[in-house]
Amino acid sequence: MKKSILVIALTAALVAPAVAIAAPNVYGNVHLSLNQADNDVSGADNNSTLSSNYSAIGVKGSKDLGAGTKVIYKVEFQVNILDPATTAPSSDATDGAPREGQGGIEGRDQFAGIKGGIGIFKVGTMSTNYKQTGEKVDPLYRTPLEARGFLKTQSAVLHDWQRGINRGRQTNTLQYVTPDMSGLRIVANTTFSGSNDETNGIGMRWQNREWLLYADWIEGQTGDVTNNGQAVGKCDVASNCSVEIAYKAGGSYQSKSFFVSLQYEVADKRTGGNYLFGSTYYNFNRNNQIILSLGQYSAKNTDVDAKSKGYALAYNHKMSKLSNIYVGYGKKASSKGLSSGLANAGDESMVTMGFRKKF
Repeated sequence: MKKSILVIALTAALVAPAVAIAAPNVYGNVHLSLNQADNDVSGADNNSTLSSNYSAIGVKGSKDLGAGTKVIYKVEFQVNILDPATTAPSSDATDGAPREGQGGIEGRDQFAGIKGGIGIFKVGTMSTNYKQTGEKVDPLYRTPLEARGFLKTQSAVLHDWQRGINRGRQTNTLQYVTPDMSGLRIVANTTFSGSNDETNGIGMRWQNREWLLYADWIEGQTGDVTNNGQAVGKCDVASNCSVEIAYKAGGSYQSKSFFVSLQYEVADKRTGGNYLFGSTYYNFNRNNQIILSLGQYSAKNTDVDAKSKGYALAYNHKMSKLSNIYVGYGKKASSKGLSSGLANAGDESMVTMGFRKKF
């Protein structure tokens, strides 16, 4: 009897701390697609490829400190679940990172912070104010037909997943989000990297159940500084990198069955051009929707008014709350005179079929 009481007491002592501290939430997604891309610019068709589209795994959680204040944390990794050499098809890597295929595991948002009545403070690596709103208006975000990738209707380097003090996922960062003020929030972030020129950004967004309106501004370095071939991402006296700005405005309207969005970026000082993007989708019912996105990139660093216009049309079927399959077609047409990253002239198209499972 005494032994049984001792066992119960020891068990209670071990379980008590687990009850007091909230268990972390493990989450992620597996997202695969089969893609066929045709490139008239090069005069050759590409073979069919499989791609791991930002498949990821992470852990996040919080600890209640009382008085409405919490400690929050998040550690997330992008996982290429195919061969490390496999890349999602893309004709455009000049405006940011390749679309995948760095191999193995790559860090994503990783931070700790405090959330309370005065707002949210986070320190670490996280999506900038500029990147956050871009993903909210693109229904094909994180698919092979996303605006920041194949279509080039959003700036890749300012919206992309790659980490750096001048990237969409910003390292060495302090970010502050104000409390909700009747639907209005302000997001501000800056880097502390030891550079002479840090990256700073601020954005305002107003949102209710149907509407989202936002404006974002960011100032940062135009490129990575390298040391013996390794990117260190800092500007110093000896480097030639400069600091430039980009800004944008946009919004969306969403009802039970209908969604429409629009975004315009002035980023020619940062990426060499400006971007116009729009999207819409219609829900036939709770499980089936059709999606359309379109826009253009206008190069501003060439002698001619060169443009690239693109659109994507997709059908999405939700098999469950956490699972979906889709099929889509996208096309991009480039005019003569574009910079080397967009080739001279011609059409590029892609057909994709994808499956995504969240957990």
